[in-house]
Amino acid sequence: MSRRADDSSDAPDLRQAGLRRTVQREAILRVLEASDRPLSVEDIRARMMGKRPGIPTIYRNLERFAHEGWAEALVGDDQVARFVRCRSSHHHHHLVCEGCGRAVEVDACGLLGSLEEIEQATGFKLTRHVLNLFGTCPACQRNRA
Repeated sequence: MSRRADDSSDAPDLRQAGLRRTVQREAILRVLEASDRPLSVEDIRARMMGKRPGIPTIYRNLERFAHEGWAEALVGDDQVARFVRCRSSHHHHHLVCEGCGRAVEVDACGLLGSLEEIEQATGFKLTRHVLNLFGTCPACQRNRA
């Protein structure tokens, strides 16, 4: 999986990834960039200005963005995939507030030792893992107090 070369929050380079710069792709990225919360495909479509592409087109682009490391799908309790803009070019996870829905990137993984043990015990060669973390952000904790 290719990722951006730096950790800046600048827009991804579509052409460098072998993609044409289209109004639709740029609009999807703008919507993701403007949100600090994971968005469903329907949410993304509703926030797009001008002529809106169909749901399958948005899904295809989001899958490619995820492949490039520009976005990631997070699945909550309702089993709906919501997409968040990734700003890190290295392995990371996301923490989602169950109160307000805000998502933040978490650089710490802490699973590598356990994953190696699982490989040794099962004979599998693990290629990836997904870790979704949910909790309550400091602002929501203060509001509940």
